[in-house]
Amino acid sequence: MRATSGDATADDLRTLQAWRDRSPAHAEAYRHALAVWDRFETAGREVMTSEDRAMIAAGPWPGTGARSPGRRAFLAGGLAASAAAAGVMMVRPPLGLWPSWSDLTADYRTQAGAQRTISFAEGVSVEMNSRTSIGLRSTPGQNHGDAIELISGEVAISAACSADRPMVVFAGGGQTQSAQAKFDIRHDGGSIRVICLEGAVQVERAAVRTTLRAREQASYSEGGIGPIMTIDPAAVMAWQQGLLIFRDEPLAQVLDEVNRYWTGRIILLDADLGRRRVTARIELARIGEVISYVRSTLGAKVRTLPGGVVLLS
Repeated sequence: MRATSGDATADDLRTLQAWRDRSPAHAEAYRHALAVWDRFETAGREVMTSEDRAMIAAGPWPGTGARSPGRRAFLAGGLAASAAAAGVMMVRPPLGLWPSWSDLTADYRTQAGAQRTISFAEGVSVEMNSRTSIGLRSTPGQNHGDAIELISGEVAISAACSADRPMVVFAGGGQTQSAQAKFDIRHDGGSIRVICLEGAVQVERAAVRTTLRAREQASYSEGGIGPIMTIDPAAVMAWQQGLLIFRDEPLAQVLDEVNRYWTGRIILLDADLGRRRVTARIELARIGEVISYVRSTLGAKVRTLPGGVVLLS
């Protein structure tokens, strides 16, 4: 339960290892838990991103000097069989059930379902959405705190500062900056999405620059900056009012978004169910009602497990 609480640390994982080694009964209970995780094999492959695969193949892992074992070998070896294994777990926790190493070393972090507003330089505020981690950065000629790094999650920036000291947000190998604007940046794995709400923002990735104006959005990744799109700010920024708004979207996509606010993980096991179209207005304060909706309206079978894990089929 503690390991999947969303607050587990490397010390927690070492404590789990000590508990596992305490007696044969504990070791057997742990093997049983592994058997349950093994049933997630197919779901795990479905949620694994290309970034995850590249990271697993690349190595070495922080603090280990060694390549990562495969998922099955890793689980069979124990969650924290050594400091090296603990390091692997902290780089990419299974199903995102607890914070990664990068998240834990952030200057500011929000847990699942939490939001927080922080003031940095004069005239700049940063509103952090659920499961967001940011670090303070400095830029040449600027004081520390005029720039941040978005490690993961989503932030809404309000900047009203001088042109020679713009607010800069680093994320995923690129940067976004503006002195007079309101904008939103979301970092999901290898993709970064930038939305301009008011004013204008400059987005840069690999020496390529583009300018976004009000109601415009663009995404960038290793492949460069994508095309500029027009968006509806009321829908994409509804989280600031404690809402999630979906308009004729696949259930799989809806659950991906809900998981950002869910303490634990909702795992969709039925691809056909995932393709069902959903139009919904969800209050974040009542996020748990999503499961009742899927069960009663879409006829899904629901199984709940410890740590906030929910299986839908």
